[in-house]
This record gives sequence, C-alpha cells and structure tokens, in this order.
Amino acid sequence: MSYVAILLGAFLIMALGFVWYHPKVFGQSWMKGAGLTEADMKDANPIVMVGAFLMALVIAYATSRYAGHTEPGMSQFVHGMFHGFMPAIMYVAPVLVSKGLFENKSLGWILTGTAYWVIAITLVSGVVYALTPVTPK
Repeated sequence: MSYVAILLGAFLIMALGFVWYHPKVFGQSWMKGAGLTEADMKDANPIVMVGAFLMALVIAYATSRYAGHTEPGMSQFVHGMFHGFMPAIMYVAPVLVSKGLFENKSLGWILTGTAYWVIAITLVSGVVYALTPVTPK
C-alpha cells in the first residue's frame, strides 16, 4: 500500500470534479438539473468539500488494497484502469442511473454525474496501481 498513491488518488478525484463541474464545462447544466444556482454554490457549507475529500480517500484506499499484484513489466496504469472501470461501469453506473431515475432527474443530469464517477474511478485506479510497488509472487 502506498500512502502517496492514496493521497494523490483522492486529490485527483477532487481536481477532476473541480474541472468537470466548472460552470464552463458541465457545471451549469448540472446546477440546473439539481435545482441549484451559482449563489447556492457560493453559500455551500465547506464541510461538503471535507466530506467529499474523505470519501475520495476511501475510494483511493479501497483501490490501493488490490494494487500491486500484477506481473512485473505489465502496465500497472492500464491494469489499474481496467480494475477501476469494471466496477464503475458494472456497479456504480447502474446505482447512479437508477437513483437519478427514481429522483426524476433529467437524463443529462444523470449522465453528467454517472460519467464523472466512471471516469474518476477509472483514472484513480490507474494512478493508484501505477504508484503502488508490485509485490512479487
């Protein structure tokens, strides 16, 4: 387990979120779908970001528990991305889509959030795997 990889993974999740949900990227449409305004976002409780970072740490930590098991010479980044993509697309995406449908959210809002998490988990898994030393068999 690499604590540097875990911290970097958590920061990567947050950084991707700052870009993804920026008003000039998907932020405007996301806020509209969530029924929020820019004023609401400016008045948001800072504890939300602390909680989000803690959850990002949990994701990176969980990923690190499986990293470092491939053969030397194999691309750890690609291997990690695969190990992140599969649960993201098979578990996370269906849960988020189902949740959004039950909450009567727009398809755009659902897809924005779902795509973010699939990409974030895939990338973080690649980074965490790449930075975790391979344990010999």
